[in-house]
Amino acid sequence: MTYQVLARTWRPQKFSELFGQDAVVQTLCNALDSGTFGQAYLFSGLRGVGKTTAARLLAKAVNCAEGPTAEPCGTCDSCREVVEGSSIDVIEIDGASNRGIDDVRELRELLQFRPTRDRFRVIIVDEVHMLTREAFNALLKSLEEPPPYILWIFATTERLKVPDTIQSRCQQLEFRPVGAELIRGRLEEIAASEGFTLTPSAAASIAAASDGSVRDALSLLDQLRAFAADEVDDEAVAAILGVPPIEVTVGLVGALAEGRIGDGLALLREQLAAGQDPSVLYREVGRTLRTALYLAIDPKLAPVISDSHRRLFSSLADGLGENALGRMLGLWLDHEALLRGAGNREVALEVACLRLARWPSVRRVEDWLGGSGAADPDAGAGAAGSGSERGPGSQAGRTSAVPGTSATEEGAAREQVPDAEGTQPDDAVLTKEAGADPGVILATRILGGEVVAVQSDGDGS
Repeated sequence: MTYQVLARTWRPQKFSELFGQDAVVQTLCNALDSGTFGQAYLFSGLRGVGKTTAARLLAKAVNCAEGPTAEPCGTCDSCREVVEGSSIDVIEIDGASNRGIDDVRELRELLQFRPTRDRFRVIIVDEVHMLTREAFNALLKSLEEPPPYILWIFATTERLKVPDTIQSRCQQLEFRPVGAELIRGRLEEIAASEGFTLTPSAAASIAAASDGSVRDALSLLDQLRAFAADEVDDEAVAAILGVPPIEVTVGLVGALAEGRIGDGLALLREQLAAGQDPSVLYREVGRTLRTALYLAIDPKLAPVISDSHRRLFSSLADGLGENALGRMLGLWLDHEALLRGAGNREVALEVACLRLARWPSVRRVEDWLGGSGAADPDAGAGAAGSGSERGPGSQAGRTSAVPGTSATEEGAAREQVPDAEGTQPDDAVLTKEAGADPGVILATRILGGEVVAVQSDGDGS
């Protein structure tokens, strides 16, 4: 027997099997139960989320021998012919290859004749946005006042390309991307029924890679099943998707978090030399930071991963903590536009890694500002001065006034230094002095991601 792909084998045959589209299902079922379904529908949404399937289910529901009903029997001639694609009263055409006005005229001629056997003649037009402007115009009258036995169903992935005059004549139902957890559960159910092995973490990876499309997930599962000989695990998913091993991304994040730029770039260059896509590497590093952050905040928030991978992520989460991981994830996401618009994405990825490796300097500056220790001037606050014990309020080594601060104000601030008896200056004066200190200004810009390196302007300032 010829093998049939999973997307066709597991196509929903009832509205109750159309998962992830509860609002659409409820709307159609209520309309069918009350007999108030429309004369034209426009189904729009992402590819592979059930638009064409819902159109066929609606065709079955209105023409079922027991209907119209929200639960077609699936055994009568009408239901079976819709499933087989042989019904003479359900016409399904592709808008991309039948897009001209002549094709629409042929459809309009069919409207003159009543259905051969069923209650309704259902016309399903897939990818309707591909029709020409003249073809759309030819449909207007037929959509607005069709014969009582005609039901139009349009499906499109680009609703905005459908003219407003068409949209206003249809009931519009938006199909949403299906949640990753729903897709993961469906994949595990299919694997168990088909009799092959699919690990939970591999199912979660496939669901995440599908971006909300059930058909994409099933097509990928078909490919993985053939590649892994019915033993689909994390390694098989990584090989097919072209993603780096978790050990690599965790090692890269760990090296950058510790400021080991050389080790981090060595890992990066090794993956790029192996043919990894820079965009994929960037995405996976961000996913690693996010997973570690979830584990640091609450392990229950983390996605489904294998025990070995959880141990790797947990070591990263325990070593850095939620505050550091949150800041690093924010810094990493700031470079998405840089990578997307770069002419050389490899260089852009290296720049993002170099900037993330500034994190140890940022932490030392934070400790310095918090008064918990001295800052290393060569590690991130070097522009503030050369003294190892210098802090935000120190006056040692200051050789020039801060732009925008007069000499009188600066002198007045110096006079507020605590005297020998330990008298403390006013908070307002301290705040003004700290805000004008070059070291504080530099630290603030580093923390905000504005400064990633410091270069002298040549005049000693």
